[in-house]
Amino acid sequence: MFLPDIMSLRQFYASPLGDAMRHILTDSILQMWPLLKGDCVLGLGYTSPYLEPYLEDGENVIICMPAQQGAAYWPAGACNRVFLSHESALPLAENSINRILMVHSVENSEQLSWMMDEAWRVLTPGGRILMVVPNRLGLWSHVNNNPFGSGRPFSMSQVRGLLVEHDFMLLRHRHSLFALPINSNSFCRMALWFERLGNFLYPILGGVLLVEAEKQVYASIRQPAIQKGLHMPVRAAKPAMGLK
Repeated sequence: MFLPDIMSLRQFYASPLGDAMRHILTDSILQMWPLLKGDCVLGLGYTSPYLEPYLEDGENVIICMPAQQGAAYWPAGACNRVFLSHESALPLAENSINRILMVHSVENSEQLSWMMDEAWRVLTPGGRILMVVPNRLGLWSHVNNNPFGSGRPFSMSQVRGLLVEHDFMLLRHRHSLFALPINSNSFCRMALWFERLGNFLYPILGGVLLVEAEKQVYASIRQPAIQKGLHMPVRAAKPAMGLK
């Protein structure tokens, strides 16, 4: 599976299509997560195009870019907030993050289960994740001129299963990116119009799914309920009637 690296991601976001996608997804993300005062926010993947609004009020915002992707300095003209790490071993303390935004990470992860475990570990109790993943039914996951076309697309049932498996509770979801993935200046200028039209006509066919979930503490039983060496007496099963 081809994984986009830091250079290809930056080149894409500098294109007309990438700029249009950034505006559309930023609006969708802000509708689900308005400005978060006082929260510690972690971006996992290539999230710098979408975290700019959260810097305005001085929130604690950091970004982890996966080792296989590479990293780039961010934000420009200020102290760097980006670090490079393996997604299966985040250099962060337990219960230290309030929110995690995942973009270009879930569909490209080579160790998805471990990444989800790490996200659960570093989140505070009741902390939330917002996953932006390619929609299996959408057009963007089927063309390779954008980052969402290079990873694994997901259906909503697959995302729900992933969350349940890793002790997250699904809160809400929405579809976004209804504009066609055509990289031309004239077409991209109409992207917002296509976005509104597509959301009205075929709401389940958006290019991406935005899924918000909450860390469940009570649902995670990570140690056996019975300690080693402790044996409970069990009665022998009775034979079925008519058998001896």
